[in-house]
Amino acid sequence: MLSVLIPIYNVNVHPLVSELEAQLANCGCAYEIILADDASSDLPLRYHNTLLTQQENVSYIQHEANIGRSKTRNELADTAKYPYLLFIDCDARMKSKNYIANYLEFIEASTLKEMPFAVSGGLSYHNTLPPKEQRLRYKYGIFREARVAFIRNRNPYQNFTPFNLLITKSVFESCRFDETLTDYGHEDTFFGMELEKQLIPVSHINNELYHEGLDNTDLFIKKIEASVRNLDKLCRDGKVDERFRKQSRLLQTWERLRKRPYGSWVFRLLRLMRAPIKTLMTRVSSLKAMDLYKLMLFDELQHVKGE
Repeated sequence: MLSVLIPIYNVNVHPLVSELEAQLANCGCAYEIILADDASSDLPLRYHNTLLTQQENVSYIQHEANIGRSKTRNELADTAKYPYLLFIDCDARMKSKNYIANYLEFIEASTLKEMPFAVSGGLSYHNTLPPKEQRLRYKYGIFREARVAFIRNRNPYQNFTPFNLLITKSVFESCRFDETLTDYGHEDTFFGMELEKQLIPVSHINNELYHEGLDNTDLFIKKIEASVRNLDKLCRDGKVDERFRKQSRLLQTWERLRKRPYGSWVFRLLRLMRAPIKTLMTRVSSLKAMDLYKLMLFDELQHVKGE
């Protein structure tokens, strides 16, 4: 009935798989858990994860070269044999003992209505403040990602994330993740837009998973930079339409500023303040500084004429 799909990169998934199997067994539904390692660099950890295949309902895919998150998720879905797909990121952990039961209840209600669907359970963060080197990522998660279902349902497609996603296989086969997006960032945005384009109902419920994979600030800044580069590439490739613009606060802000007579001076000032901005990100974990840094990077990449 349920295929649980977990892409892996340098994370020990034994605790997550153990928690999932306990809940799945307790619910008594037919299931499989498929793991796909996207060329993890930690070879001992990679081997440790392969030991999970000793369990009856667990299978494992190993990539020798990194193919990216979009292609890995598509591959997992193609391998799945059951009609309902549950995508879970490898750095997630259970928050509720009723996590699987909550999703099975949603499946039962939707089956009665004979409706295809996608439903996001959301994500959450522990209340304990992490070490200083992880606080920028933690603050981003708390203030930008962790929202209750009521808030997420106001803009269901915009608040979509595959971190914790249940979707019917028939819907996924008609949408899929865009495999041309090999760099970090925005593949979830395009998937949500495709669901909206095909008028697939997207729901949000309070069935969160803890997000435990907090990057240190240096790594998180590298991911921010990769995401901005990916946005620049998408713009140049003509893949950014009006729907995408409505979902990208960075793109909206940049376009508004560039239309102002003082816009070029704002970006010059930001470039002069590059070092102080990065200092605020690393030492104070400032999200406002992070937003300014992204804005400055995107403008640099766009090579706007007339300055």
